[in-house]
Amino acid sequence: MFVTPPIYKIKEWFISHQKNLLLLVGVLLVGILAFESGFLRGKLSQSAEPLVVSIPAAAEPQAITETGTGSPLTGVEPIVSKSGEKQSGANCPLVGSRNSNLYHLTTCAVAKRIKPENKVCFTSKEDAEKRGYAAGCLK
Repeated sequence: MFVTPPIYKIKEWFISHQKNLLLLVGVLLVGILAFESGFLRGKLSQSAEPLVVSIPAAAEPQAITETGTGSPLTGVEPIVSKSGEKQSGANCPLVGSRNSNLYHLTTCAVAKRIKPENKVCFTSKEDAEKRGYAAGCLK
């Protein structure tokens, strides 16, 4: 029995898979070129001067005032209830939004995301439930 030497088997395999091997070599070359071009671009950009951002010094910060009141806004803005009166955060333990039917504690993250113009103040759970609101975040 005649045994084919391994070199002939390897040659036949290469001939039968020639297109796939050329595609593989092409993809590898493109990948290597892309990597090298990115590497070289990174080397070139490191030699540039760093970007420096400077903020000019302002004379005095100007207070933003509410429309019509002339009083400067603070971190805690008054909340307008449905009746129209303004209440501070101390007198308003629960808040709701005009766009939803839930009420929350003022310390909840949900309550802090409500826009000031949409906040509705409640003095108690009964007050909120009487107006049709349900309990939301009460942590």
